[in-house]
Amino acid sequence: MTFSKYLKEKWLTYLFIGLAFLFFFAVYLLDLGLNMAPSNVAYVALGWGLFLSVFVVVDYYALKYRVRKMTKFCYLKAPSMAAEEFWYPVDRAYASSVNELVEGFETYKAGIIKMSAEQLEFITKWLHDFKVPISALRLILDNHEENMDRELVKSLEQEVFNIEESAKKVFYEIKSGSLRDDYKIARVSTKTLIANTLKGYARFFSFQKLDIGILGEDYIVVTDEKWSGYILSQIISNAVKHTPIYGKVIISTEKIDNRITISIKNTGKGILPQDIGQIFNKGYTSSENRIASGATGYGLYLAKKLSDILGHMLSVESNYGEDATFSLTFVDYCDGK
Repeated sequence: MTFSKYLKEKWLTYLFIGLAFLFFFAVYLLDLGLNMAPSNVAYVALGWGLFLSVFVVVDYYALKYRVRKMTKFCYLKAPSMAAEEFWYPVDRAYASSVNELVEGFETYKAGIIKMSAEQLEFITKWLHDFKVPISALRLILDNHEENMDRELVKSLEQEVFNIEESAKKVFYEIKSGSLRDDYKIARVSTKTLIANTLKGYARFFSFQKLDIGILGEDYIVVTDEKWSGYILSQIISNAVKHTPIYGKVIISTEKIDNRITISIKNTGKGILPQDIGQIFNKGYTSSENRIASGATGYGLYLAKKLSDILGHMLSVESNYGEDATFSLTFVDYCDGK
């Protein structure tokens, strides 16, 4: 506690002392019948000043000690029975109130943790159960594709894919909170990462008549294959959505110094300059609705969140009206070719 804060706390006490001193001095000046030598008045005033100075110093350090003790008490989360250690009744009352607040908070927190765990267990189970009808629907599409209209198959395939992507986002968002307990760092080739990610998008490249190019050599990176694969899937999904029919998607891999970067470039509208800095924000959508209607702007946010947790770098560049390039860089986590 600073001395200025001390004075702010004790202003009423010193106002009263000052008024009492002024009253005594006024009586001395106005009451002519008061037989008191000026020297005695000076001694009294000096004594007043001395005692007041001692009082201020003692009171200041006493209050400072009380504040420090109370702060330490609160910082230690108010251990039980610690309130009895306070000598001042006011401090003891405050300490008891803090104890009650802490106990109430701990009870509330325990309830929230339990409820969250139950909800997480339910959602996780639901997600696993949800995979069954999706797989069944996709199997039906595969078995009857030849007997169905191509446009109908394309539409159904798109909707099934959207359902799968939405379920994945929920799953990965839940898991991202405990990523450090659910990841396996290993040596993975960039070729394997790219190939496994592209498997789920083969039909969409065909439907959109997109030209895909894969450039660069195969390198070894140290990462979690599942989580990095999901990041790449979100980038590729974004590229497929915003590349016009007969457009082009180029996936390139390069090594610069101790960094390996997988870049995914797609032709199309690109990204407005004012959107570049916000494209990874949670729930953000383009100024001109670049992201399709009904989208939440959550996929790229989650991809960026996961890349940060893994210690990788996710960035974007764009020439508006021409193309957009998303790059996943493995920083200081790479081996040689």
